[in-house]
Amino acid sequence: MSLTRRTILHGGAAAFLAAGTAVLAPSAAAALEAEAAMEHVRAAVDEVIALASSPGAAETKAKPLARILTQYAAMPQIARFAAGPIWREMNADQQGRFEKAFLTFLSGVYARRFADYAGQSVTIDKVEDDGRRGLRVKSQVSQPSSTPVMVDWLVSDRPGRVVIADIVIEGVSLLVTQREEVGAMLSARNGDVERLIADLAAS
Repeated sequence: MSLTRRTILHGGAAAFLAAGTAVLAPSAAAALEAEAAMEHVRAAVDEVIALASSPGAAETKAKPLARILTQYAAMPQIARFAAGPIWREMNADQQGRFEKAFLTFLSGVYARRFADYAGQSVTIDKVEDDGRRGLRVKSQVSQPSSTPVMVDWLVSDRPGRVVIADIVIEGVSLLVTQREEVGAMLSARNGDVERLIADLAAS
């Protein structure tokens, strides 16, 4: 299978959606060491690729993927950004249940899409200071007989630990893409938050 933009958007690399830059904007990018940012991305990619290439059904990979997401990404901020404006209308109980349901949804979706994995590799090129947004780890994702795809990993340490704050693939933010998807799901349920939470948890 060739490595198209859609394949990347819905493949293993797309699992690392984290909080938006507006949510995790650090006070100064210099607070995070470039090497620490690169090592965090390398470790995350290695674990995702190992899981994607391992034998077993998608259903068996969802929980391990949820663990990886929790370890390398700021999942509470993921949920908050993905929920959009409706987040402020939720009570504390709904927010907590939405966070858990969203993690279940996200890990389930991308575990099923591991079928798109076809031996891709990630080569990290360099790290750039992205100002208040953090550090941008620039990389290429490639496979034999396919044009490399440019992937930028935005890394922040705002939550008190290093996290991947967004993945930008050929100019497409996975964070924004996920927010749009959740917004469409909410609209399809006529703005019913309880239905949305239930359906996310059952995904």
